[in-house]
Order: sequence, then C-alpha cells, then structure tokens
Amino acid sequence: MSGLLGCTGVARRVFVVAHRGASAYAPENTLPAFEEAARLGADFVETDLRATRDGVIVCLHDARVDRTTNARGFVSELTAEEIRKLDAGSWFSPLFKGVKVPLLEEFLDFLAERNVGGFLDLKQPGIELEVIGKVMRWGLEERVVVLSEYVAPLRNVKKLNSVITTQLDIPSPSPSSLRAALVCMANIVSVHSLMLDESFVELAHKRGLLVNVWGVRTPEDVLSAVEAGVDFVTADDPRMVLEAFKKAVDLR
Repeated sequence: MSGLLGCTGVARRVFVVAHRGASAYAPENTLPAFEEAARLGADFVETDLRATRDGVIVCLHDARVDRTTNARGFVSELTAEEIRKLDAGSWFSPLFKGVKVPLLEEFLDFLAERNVGGFLDLKQPGIELEVIGKVMRWGLEERVVVLSEYVAPLRNVKKLNSVITTQLDIPSPSPSSLRAALVCMANIVSVHSLMLDESFVELAHKRGLLVNVWGVRTPEDVLSAVEAGVDFVTADDPRMVLEAFKKAVDLR
C-alpha cells in the first residue's frame, strides 16, 4: 500500500475518489466520466466491473443494462459484442449519444495514461483472477484498489498479488465488520456517510485500516467526513469535494 499512497499507516491527506467517474457531469462508468474526473483533479477514479456471457470484463454497475443503456437484459446473458453496440450515454444527456460501455482494458489504458489511481469494484464473485491478471499485465498493481462487499474475492486478490491494495465495503461501522476486513487482509474499509462516526474511524485506524466514506452529496457531508478523520471521500462530484476541502484544510 505504500506504493499507492506514498506512505504507510494512515494516509497523510484525504484522497478524492470519483464515484463511477465524475458521474455528476457525464454518464457513469464511461470514458467521458473517467476523463472528466481526471480533469477535475480526482486522485482516484472508481468503476464497477462485471463479466459478460463470454467472460469479457466490462464497466457496468447494475446486473442488468436497462438503467444505463438503450437495451434490456442481464450483463451475464449478453456477449461483449452485444454490449459494445449499446448506447450508454443518451439516458444521461443527448450530448453523450453513442457513448459505449468501456471494457476493463480501456479503463486500464485510461489509468496508464493519466496521473490518477483506480478503484475497481468487483460486482460479482469469480472475476478476480481475470481482473488481477490484466492489472498486472498493465503494470498497475501499485495504482489500483480492488474492492468488494464479499470477503472471498478480496482474500483471493491478496493470494494472487499481495501488493494490491484492497477495500471491503461494509454494511455497518461495527467491530464485526472490522474483523471481517482483517480476515480478508483488506487495507481499507468503506462505510456510508450516514453511518460514519469518529469513534469508528479511530478504531479502524488502531486496527491498521484506512477508511473510505461514500454516499457524500454535500459540502457538509465532506466536512463531517474530514472532521471524523477519514482517509478517502468517494463522491459523484469530485469538484464539490475539492472545493469543500479548501474550507476544511485547517481541520486535520
């Protein structure tokens, strides 16, 4: 993790993670959203990963394509070729008509060409071998965080490559959640902003874990997170977070 954050232990500053890219400004999990996140100054860009029927890893959050494309159906029942023909931008704005669902390889190319790190959310168990293999092929082991709500995939990630930083998405800020994170050798725990409190952050830090807060919507959410001592803030709008940071610079 020292290669990723430039330090050991608790991060020296709060890092900004663009949730599904800068998804407040462009269709989530698309190259325009990733590019906008980098332009705005996010430290990390997050994307969600799923496998198609033919085993290709694509950047999609939902199990179905209905919400973010012009088609219907399960990702797992469509081939990569079929998914690549979909329009993943018009639902957000006519300005993004024709934008495609990116492949994992395209996201890794984006990271390799930019001064940003990546958060790779494994939305289904069983894809970690394919994902980690490509991360290693691109030489990005020290620039990504692999995350999941499941313990088993994160344990597998550490077995495949112990250098890669991992994050467990926890349902609640409890001691049992921290134990689960330690069992799968995670480096970071992620908790919703509505459940965040300073005592949990302190306990996580004592256990050697960093804390990522998500569901951040307002400058007030950002300030509360900074006051609680978090290490990462994940939001759809990285610009809002960075502007709020300017007001909170003396709080840490």
